[in-house]
Amino acid sequence: MKRISCKESQRRQRGVALAFLLWMLAALSLMVAGVVSVSVTDVRATGLQLDQIKAEAAAVGAAHLALRDLRSARSEADFNPRSVFQRQYPLGESEVTVRAIPIGGFLSLNLAPAGLLQLLFEHVGKVAPGAAEALAGEVIAMRGGAVSDEDAESRFPAAVPAPFMVVEDLLRVSGMTRTVYDRVRLALHAQSGGVPGVDPLAAQGGALQALANGDAALVDVVMNRRQEESIMDFAPPSGLSQEFLATAGGGVYCLEIDVQVASERRLRQRIWADMGGRTGAAPWRFTRVFPIEVANPATGTSQ
Repeated sequence: MKRISCKESQRRQRGVALAFLLWMLAALSLMVAGVVSVSVTDVRATGLQLDQIKAEAAAVGAAHLALRDLRSARSEADFNPRSVFQRQYPLGESEVTVRAIPIGGFLSLNLAPAGLLQLLFEHVGKVAPGAAEALAGEVIAMRGGAVSDEDAESRFPAAVPAPFMVVEDLLRVSGMTRTVYDRVRLALHAQSGGVPGVDPLAAQGGALQALANGDAALVDVVMNRRQEESIMDFAPPSGLSQEFLATAGGGVYCLEIDVQVASERRLRQRIWADMGGRTGAAPWRFTRVFPIEVANPATGTSQ
């Protein structure tokens, strides 16, 4: 049996100790890197939360300023109540843009005919034509409370009325998926005071795509006419679905409020407001305030 000298044993022990030390240093490095990564993530999350708090306060303030200016503009002879009203306001460190879109620029979940809903689901929701027709029929059925016995209890509790109270109720419709809902939700509303059709002068995004039967070139024609022609003389192109056109103005608006904060983030808040029927400090009222969201830098829409 070979005997190991004392010096050789010490050398081996030093080698093991060195390997163990290197292993400890590597482990500590990984721990430090993890802590730093978590700290950076926490700082970024905190920064976003602070931006959202500031942006929400600026958005609500700008909404009241825009409604004040809109109320004044509505009394002018050359103002078209069907048109989109836009203003910019510098508030503190934020630059705020407010677009007041008349309710006629959106599809009403409670009033839109099945054909118009089908166009929305097909061209904006990316649903196959047959499935889009069936989905529109389900919306009409839910609106009227005509549901089958087998799923009446599971999908429509007695405490919830059949008409749509909020756009999120669309998720209760048989056949509706979250993906389709996210594609069409910004084109819809469940406010009172709407109309069955869509006004092409105010129609935005998905609502205009539905009117144009998904024809992108026709959408561009409408957008160009809005910019080039007088608002009072605007005439919709003949290619739009004429049976679904509306020309109502009304006093209900969707405010799309973009807030550019100091961190270069652009946040968006949507607020529905009714310009009439309010007694008190302000002659308008908010009927729905959505959570503030980060605006998509590519499309300008909420993410």
